[in-house]
Amino acid sequence: MSEIDEQIRGEVLSEVYRQMEELDWDGLSSRERSRCYERWVNDPLIGDKLARFIPREKVRVWIKDGPVKELPRVRNGIGPNAKYASRRYPTADQIAQQVLGLEWRANLDTLGIKPTQCVVKGPGSDERLMMWAPPQNLQDLVWAGINAKVDDRPEPLLIIGLTQGQRLGEGEQARQRHVAGVAGLELIHTTLRLTRVSCH
Repeated sequence: MSEIDEQIRGEVLSEVYRQMEELDWDGLSSRERSRCYERWVNDPLIGDKLARFIPREKVRVWIKDGPVKELPRVRNGIGPNAKYASRRYPTADQIAQQVLGLEWRANLDTLGIKPTQCVVKGPGSDERLMMWAPPQNLQDLVWAGINAKVDDRPEPLLIIGLTQGQRLGEGEQARQRHVAGVAGLELIHTTLRLTRVSCH
């Protein structure tokens, strides 16, 4: 991606993320997503711009392996492409305050990925290692929590972030809390709402 002019790259990323949100990307089937890739390859604001720097037959792969693959991180405000997002999930501070209380703050110097995580500080000397992911990544959260305990990091707090409108039955939530509890980990479910960000 480095051979693409930085301004053009930014324009393309902004347009891809704008269209993904407009299309409700998360709700599209594999077949519908495939049609989007085909359209983007020939879109004047995406494929035509990229084709000035990379062969057109590589445009689809560039889109799929770049902006599409990065979408979860971008929505969490993480990584160099985050500034091109049209909608974002709450910040680490906002999530900490949503689940722990208004006096909690994220230490962004500790922000990490896989799963998304950071140390949060509360009243006095209270400190937790907050980790969050969607429900399908419960296994990754629990494993990361176990490793945090082994590595003597601050006490892990696992958060399952449900997207607005996503439903997870009480039985499934209880089961997930039980799975985490078997490992000696606290797990909280919360709704993370995507919000529109200002233009760049």
